[in-house]
Amino acid sequence: MSTNLNLLRENYCRPATVIGKTNHYLFPLEQECDQGKTLLARAPVPHFHIQEFDPSGLEQTYRDDATGAELPVFAIFNLEGNHQFAFEITTESVPTSADPTSLFAHIPFKKTQAFVKKINERRLKAEGMFTSMSVMLGIMLGIISVAVYVFSHTTGMASLFVPLGGSALGSLLAYSLCVSVLDRVCPRKKLVLIAEFDGVLPKEAREKACAVKDHFDNLYLIIDQQNRWKSALLRNPRPRALDPLLIGELKQGDRHKFFLIHQFDLTEAEQYLADEFATKPASAFGRPPTAEI
Repeated sequence: MSTNLNLLRENYCRPATVIGKTNHYLFPLEQECDQGKTLLARAPVPHFHIQEFDPSGLEQTYRDDATGAELPVFAIFNLEGNHQFAFEITTESVPTSADPTSLFAHIPFKKTQAFVKKINERRLKAEGMFTSMSVMLGIMLGIISVAVYVFSHTTGMASLFVPLGGSALGSLLAYSLCVSVLDRVCPRKKLVLIAEFDGVLPKEAREKACAVKDHFDNLYLIIDQQNRWKSALLRNPRPRALDPLLIGELKQGDRHKFFLIHQFDLTEAEQYLADEFATKPASAFGRPPTAEI
């Protein structure tokens, strides 16, 4: 079992009760009649005694031994989504969620950006130097333009703006040329982190997910991603069995609440097929069964 996930359960979960949606199978036509309203009023309302999950626990990181990069400990997968995600981190941007209250918004990619800036130190210093040189060049050309204007006894401010504009354009072109050379000699580096989910839910976990999916807005799996990120800049991930947390999300207006539903060990496909679909030989049950038609 994952120590990180166990600590996440112990430190960021507390007992809670969730009131689910009313169980009924009436069509909209039936719901509007008197008898339908009576059935709806008497329909049982499910109560789930589970644990409320504090998503701030996902803001944990670890230090990669080989590179020193600070990486997120956990990864999140939507049960209705893709099994693989790629996150691109540059010196200027990190992956962000459009909804700051969502579960994905708590993955701390911002801390990983320090590593990306470190591997781009030479490039950033060169850009800073060329920026300073371009500004100096623009100032010098501006001074020369003003001097030429004064000593040429030219009248009218319009005649001054022409050389000043030329000096600004010259400094801009010089900076663009330097950056294009840098792109060839010392291109910017970025970190692309890939998280991949590879496994099958066992029977118990699948049954729990199916039982609650209509009562939650989304179902997620949180996995321990430490030393499992894939990237061209990182060493090969360590193979390790996963024991995810099954998390349910409830949207209440502008707020999102999250609940721990289950923790389980993943099952390999062969084991899943054996557990779910294999049939035992007749000898295992004594004499063969008979059927009446």
